[in-house]
Amino acid sequence: MHVAIYGDFADHAFPDVAKVLQRHTGTLFLQSALGGRSVELHLHRGELRALFVDGFPVREALRVQDVLRQLMNSAVGTYEFEAMAPHELTAHFALPLTQVLRSLVQDAHIDQSQLPHESTRFVTVPDAETHVPSLPVTLQGAWRSVAPLLSRGGSATELAQAAFISLDEARLMLFRLRAAGMVTPYRAAGVVNSAGQPTPQFESQVVAAEPEKAGPVRRFLNALRRLTGGA
Repeated sequence: MHVAIYGDFADHAFPDVAKVLQRHTGTLFLQSALGGRSVELHLHRGELRALFVDGFPVREALRVQDVLRQLMNSAVGTYEFEAMAPHELTAHFALPLTQVLRSLVQDAHIDQSQLPHESTRFVTVPDAETHVPSLPVTLQGAWRSVAPLLSRGGSATELAQAAFISLDEARLMLFRLRAAGMVTPYRAAGVVNSAGQPTPQFESQVVAAEPEKAGPVRRFLNALRRLTGGA
């Protein structure tokens, strides 16, 4: 049997999916995630080993960062993760995915629809302080000013009042801190949807699925990859 994790980006933000998968090894397939283009990530215990867009390998560092930034900003559609053995993965590089996302979060252009609801309460994660050195400098400063409030739990509305910033700025700050793995929605021990509404835990979506043949899109992309030398 194969272990599969699946869902929809209407329910789970891409950084949250990446965080949940950091202990797993396998392929994450995103159907039509980037304006109709598919994306496939080969992951090994938190490392990004390979990246494909519409079946073509993406190897250049700046292009990899650009694809990840787009996924953070506006990933749409469904995703499916299939567990695999390490030797079954393609290995073009070994990038610490969570750290890369954390470094990209400050300069990402975030769509308004991705920002949390003004009333959704967030709280710091237990190991947040250990990640501060890897945050962009500007986000480190923001973190220092809001950490005391968020250690008790707070919403964008409360954050805006306490930090004397606009509500939109507070929502954007919470999005970036969440994407960086510093805070999590208060009412969910794991994940809420992109609008900040609670959703079932990811663990409830880990299912043992009988092996089945790859769908036509996956078969086509696998064949395309072989033709282009991307395997």
